[in-house]
Amino acid sequence: MSSRSASPEGEGEEIRPYGDERDSSEEESEDDPEEAKRIAEGFIVDEEEDDDAEEEEDEEERERRRKERKKRKKREKLRAKRERQREDLELSEDELELLQENRGLTGSSQSRPIKRIRRDGSLDDEDDDRRGEPTLQDMFRDDEDRDRDDDEDDLGDFIEEDEDDLAAQGETEDQRRERKREEKLKRRQQKASKPELAGVDRASWDEIYAVFGDGQDYDWALEGEDGMDLDEDEEAAKKDLRLEDVFDPAEIKARRLQDEDRAIANNDLPERHQLVNSTLSDNPVFAPDSLYPPPDLAAAWAHTKVSLRTQYIFCGMHEEGAYPEPTIDNPQPYTVFRRIELANEFRNAVSTALNMMFVQHLEVPYLWHYKRDAFSLLENQGQSSVQFLERDELWALYNLGIKFRAIFERNQQTQLLWEKIKARKPDIQDEYLTTKLLPSICMMSVESAAEGSDWLSYHYASDLKAIKEDEAVEEGAKRLPERGENEDLRTGPIMKLVEAFGISVAQVATTFNEPEGQPIPPKNAEKLPNDLADEFSGSGTAFGSPEIALQAASQILTTEFSKDPAIRQQTRDFMEACGVVSVTPTDRGMNIIDEYHLYYNFKFLTRKPVQMFKDSPQFLHMLKAEEEGLITITVEADESQVQSFVETLVRCCRSNDYGEISTAWNALRAEICSDVTRKYLVPSAAKWLKEHLKSEADEFVAERCRLELELRVNVRPFASSDMDQGETPSVLALTNGKGEIRDAIMAVMLDDDGNIRTQTKFDNLRDELDKNAFVELVEKRKPKVVVIGGMSVQAARLRDDAASALRELAIRAYGQNPPKLASYLIPLIFVNDATARLYMNSEDAEKEFPNLPLNGRYALGLARYTQNPLNAYAKLGKQIASVTFMEHHQKLINPEKLLIHLERGLVNSVCFMGIEINSCVADAYQRSMLPFISGLGPRKADALVHGIHKQGSLLNRLAFSDLGLFGPTIFENVAGFLTIENDLKDMMLEPENPQEQPDPLDMTRIHPEDYEFAQKMCQDALDLDVEDVTDRHKSEVVQTLMLDDKRAQKLGELNLDDFAFNLQRQGEGNKRHTLGEIVNELIRYRADRRPGFYVPSEWEVVTMLTGETERTIGRGLKVTATVRKALSARVFCQLESGMDAILERDYVADDDQPPVTSCEEFFKPRQAVKAVVIQAEPNRFQVKISTRASDLRQAVAFIPPFRDEPYNDLVRKSAAEDAAAAKKRRQAGKIKRVVNHPNWHVMNSGQAEQFLASQHRGDVVIRPSSKGSDHLAVTWKVDEDIYQHIDVQEIDKPNEYSLGRILRVAGRYSYSDLDELIINHVKAMARKLDELQLHEKYKPEDDLEAYLKNYVQAHPGRSMYGFSIDSDRPGYIKLCFLNKSTRDGGVIQTWPVQVLPGAYKLNNAEVPGVTELCNAFKLQYSARLAEQGSGGKTPGIRLGKTPLPGGRTPGGRTPAFGGRTPALGGRTPMPGAGPPQGMGRTPMQQPGMTPNPYGAPILQQGYGMPSHGYGRSQQAGYGMPPSNGGGYGRQPPGQGYGGMTPGGAPGPSARAPGMNAERA
Repeated sequence: MSSRSASPEGEGEEIRPYGDERDSSEEESEDDPEEAKRIAEGFIVDEEEDDDAEEEEDEEERERRRKERKKRKKREKLRAKRERQREDLELSEDELELLQENRGLTGSSQSRPIKRIRRDGSLDDEDDDRRGEPTLQDMFRDDEDRDRDDDEDDLGDFIEEDEDDLAAQGETEDQRRERKREEKLKRRQQKASKPELAGVDRASWDEIYAVFGDGQDYDWALEGEDGMDLDEDEEAAKKDLRLEDVFDPAEIKARRLQDEDRAIANNDLPERHQLVNSTLSDNPVFAPDSLYPPPDLAAAWAHTKVSLRTQYIFCGMHEEGAYPEPTIDNPQPYTVFRRIELANEFRNAVSTALNMMFVQHLEVPYLWHYKRDAFSLLENQGQSSVQFLERDELWALYNLGIKFRAIFERNQQTQLLWEKIKARKPDIQDEYLTTKLLPSICMMSVESAAEGSDWLSYHYASDLKAIKEDEAVEEGAKRLPERGENEDLRTGPIMKLVEAFGISVAQVATTFNEPEGQPIPPKNAEKLPNDLADEFSGSGTAFGSPEIALQAASQILTTEFSKDPAIRQQTRDFMEACGVVSVTPTDRGMNIIDEYHLYYNFKFLTRKPVQMFKDSPQFLHMLKAEEEGLITITVEADESQVQSFVETLVRCCRSNDYGEISTAWNALRAEICSDVTRKYLVPSAAKWLKEHLKSEADEFVAERCRLELELRVNVRPFASSDMDQGETPSVLALTNGKGEIRDAIMAVMLDDDGNIRTQTKFDNLRDELDKNAFVELVEKRKPKVVVIGGMSVQAARLRDDAASALRELAIRAYGQNPPKLASYLIPLIFVNDATARLYMNSEDAEKEFPNLPLNGRYALGLARYTQNPLNAYAKLGKQIASVTFMEHHQKLINPEKLLIHLERGLVNSVCFMGIEINSCVADAYQRSMLPFISGLGPRKADALVHGIHKQGSLLNRLAFSDLGLFGPTIFENVAGFLTIENDLKDMMLEPENPQEQPDPLDMTRIHPEDYEFAQKMCQDALDLDVEDVTDRHKSEVVQTLMLDDKRAQKLGELNLDDFAFNLQRQGEGNKRHTLGEIVNELIRYRADRRPGFYVPSEWEVVTMLTGETERTIGRGLKVTATVRKALSARVFCQLESGMDAILERDYVADDDQPPVTSCEEFFKPRQAVKAVVIQAEPNRFQVKISTRASDLRQAVAFIPPFRDEPYNDLVRKSAAEDAAAAKKRRQAGKIKRVVNHPNWHVMNSGQAEQFLASQHRGDVVIRPSSKGSDHLAVTWKVDEDIYQHIDVQEIDKPNEYSLGRILRVAGRYSYSDLDELIINHVKAMARKLDELQLHEKYKPEDDLEAYLKNYVQAHPGRSMYGFSIDSDRPGYIKLCFLNKSTRDGGVIQTWPVQVLPGAYKLNNAEVPGVTELCNAFKLQYSARLAEQGSGGKTPGIRLGKTPLPGGRTPGGRTPAFGGRTPALGGRTPMPGAGPPQGMGRTPMQQPGMTPNPYGAPILQQGYGMPSHGYGRSQQAGYGMPPSNGGGYGRQPPGQGYGGMTPGGAPGPSARAPGMNAERA
């Protein structure tokens, strides 16, 4: 019998990396009950023989056998226990893949999938005498596999049994165990010397050994009973091994293998209903799992907010003719008749939809495709119908349903608090709260719901405080004392004076909120206000005079008014109806926002009504401009309208008496109403309106992006004229990348199954050799279409060359002059390359095709897009938000919001198309569409794929439920969209066991719940009676009809209107749309109903390759061209984008000027020419230009991206334009300075950055400075889109226009000429940045935070730090660190490091290299922790220890006076600190605060301008270091850290030399 017949505990099935098959004899032994019984009995012999043997053995031997029997019984118990747990240990495909990757087994050599893995922390050695002790190398390998692989060990085990009997004689138990340990160690060493026996080659084994050692460090975790005598309690205390214990948490999160991911996958609810944000997001936000409010209640709130269409037609809102709105395509739409009489039916339809979405948990695509009849009404006995809700309106209703849930739950919390108050005071009553606020006002919006809670907290503050104290006592927790606002006043005698006003805020609010409400006049006091207030003032009171007492009482009433939810809701409605928006440019904005700026169209916006911002992204740009400090937005209402609002409020609380007392009290009441309106209500509503306008603009842009996405993806694959509908083309994709000389032409051929058949390169297609090779490739592979793509205008040349080759091929095949040569040509097209550009640089592409070059992956992306645009976009996942759908606007909205809407676009498109599930699961590329099926998501799709892989291909839709793949809710959502392909002709349908047979209806998009209707309709179409189909498979009639070529005619004879009307009379509901869809699907069950493939227009191709549009190179626009070649009759030029520009001789000069005989006389190569476009030819990628003076005078320099704003103040605009013109005239009169140096350019900071954008890091522009003739500005490229501007002071100038003999930078560095400054200053700093980027701790700025968090998650208890270039502060690098042991709870902290010529400066320590910088950081941070008394560890080192050998700083001393380390003698700097504490010390910092030596806050760059564009405000701490006054670690007297004055505010001289202020 084999010693491996029983599987050790916790192991599961074996992992076979190379597909080794189990020996049949072993399988027989596992199933042999007799053998199992013998094992269970421990090979115990007959009792008599056992007794005889025991008499012969000594006492020690009997004790040893007794222990062995006890261990054997214990193993059997544990084995039975673990067998019961085996089913819970199965891993998903992603988990297995993750394990395989970590074992290095992801290659194709693995022939069978891994099913299970041992996750128990303990290993059971069934018989230590017969096999070796498992080590770390054996963790994931069965003992059976290990013993079989090593035949010598098998023999050794058998021999060991014999030796044990001999060795046992005269050997103690301790000696025996020691001997066995030595033998096992020897066997382990022998196995280690033969790695090939473990299935690992020598090179791989050496790498494993180098990383993990021989595994003996972990033997303590793998030892069996002999190594550790564990009792049952210790065994039970061991935890099962989890993925989180072994693998990187970031990788587990990326693969969605966390516990919450599994919970989502297993829950029988649509994945998108379980999350608030997109399922594609990296940070899922879970939706509340509470019960949804009554749908009727939600419908009452939502039905008037669905869409303009429903408001106009069914709700009677808006003016006559307001819908449909005119568009560019349809400026005069037809009038739509209102159906206000159907208002109740519409409201019921909304309630039904909400019930289906949030109670039955059905997704919108399912409702639209299969439940559309529930939102429509049959009329005229089924001859017509009214559709209440369209698809996009269902999505809008879903959003409204989520919002109403939040309102309802907030009100429920308020209701719960009120019930607690009533339980405390049973006699208390508040009709205003219970009859007005909670059931009505607080249900109107999220804001009013929150205000209802605040109102309760204000008016019942003492009761709520007592309730909280009682709860704290019950919980045994301590609470700090709380005091409400004005609580002392509201409980004092002043409330008598408040009552004298006679105002009931609740009554006033009720009257004010009702359009027809009648005010109830208040009762006046018997005294004048001052006389009555005199009783509450004076000595012994809180108020010194009657005026102060009246003011206090008025303030209490003002606060009550301002906190009333009804009045605040009315104010918001008032501001939304009457509000206007104005813009005031700041001083910086006046300079930066010129006529070419993106913000120019609203620079002088004045009193634009709020309603005019509807369906426009303009407000987003305004908010962005305000964020950048360029403008100030004011939201207000017209003064007359505000006064009208105040008067209405005053009428609700004014007395009708006319006496002196009444007049005096009315004046006070009017003053209160005016104050509360102007100081509280209107400003609060204006703030809300600003956020509301932003939310609406976000929604508008996100929806437009979704619509654009659906236009792109909701199309069929490309199809040529000779292809059948639904056929996938074979595609040959060509690209030359950027079109540079070193870029070869890459060709990738995909067959119709999406497999790569050919990948090759050509130098070009003009040489005969390459051209013939290309033709041979086309002849051999016969692609249905050839696709061209590229990233420059050179792709157009490639298209021309490919077209010429294809034409020659057609002529060769069909003759020189066939009837219609075009019909024989293989289609040659451009396609949208947005997905290809993202795919080529993605990690997925690198993993899928590691050997394919970058341009090859780009070509593959083009080919895949041509075969299936929808699949190409679905494959992007969350990267889809990087695709541009709306230029200028898309990047202004929240990416998470954009991702939600884009996901909905993919869901709509995928559900409209449908998926064949078996082929989708089999193809990993098609699998990316599965998460967008209704009801599914990434997690549920992974679970479905894993289940089908485990169970095998599905036979019919019943298998989804029968195999436990879906619960009932998910099955209802999913079933209609997942088809199952079968051979219709070969189906043999039997009436018995339908679940084991295919169903022809499973090949259609008909939902299983409608199968009965489909079968009945097929029966009627075939003129069969009920008796004819009895005892037959229900779908046999469907099969018969689907095979009938005349099925369209037969189904067309059915009267669906009568059928639907009869069904409705029978109580089946409205089924008219469902019946029509069944007929369409039965007629064309494989049809793709989507529009045809969209080929980009000529201008779209030009924009894709060059970035040019009709707005930039359209007719009449000025352009700058560079002469390439001048001939006699014409000049060949080139635009900056690479497009060709042709200048004909006739367009060089006007007719009244001397004629041009030859263009060569006027134009030379590389000459810049200012011209105007007279004709654009996008199909040829060229424009024709003119340089005639008359044409240039009529030309337009720029077409703004947005139309002119009619609400701009023309007076302000004209004044600004006059000021700009005057400035230009003044500048024109100045003599421009010229410096004789190759790097000298006359340009401003923005132009310098644009010039350096295409240059290398470290390149320099020297330019004039706005500080005067004794200054220069040096701009150098730090990194991509990062530029530093350095102020250079010229000293000892011979005259105004000469260069100074001494060039001073930052008051510290002096140079004799510009070359020395460039080499010893700029280039020296660039070298320090290069040195930093080569360090292992350097990470790109966008990746640094994730790197730190992932490292700390993967290594609990450890810390990490890293560097990156600081894009916001040129000349600085960021030192970021994450230390979870500190008091900040693991927040990433950032210290700035200034880059100096040849050094780095961290706080006050200047160090020469990166290693020294790391040491300085560790020492400073250790000192900081020591001062704070923290027990945390410095990232990367032990507290207080220098990590270098010997513990010394390189060079023997830290570079400072006296050899002191600055960080050890002082403290980390604090922003705005006072004067220096002394030499070698930094200013005091409060414990626990992160240093912020950057000084003033940073202003962000303007949209559409280069980073750190001209006009940038001065910022302390930018650029070069401040002057130290000649001493290390010292600051100028009277100046704090970061250029702050002692008081903490930046003074006029707070700017350090060399920063970015001199960029004008």
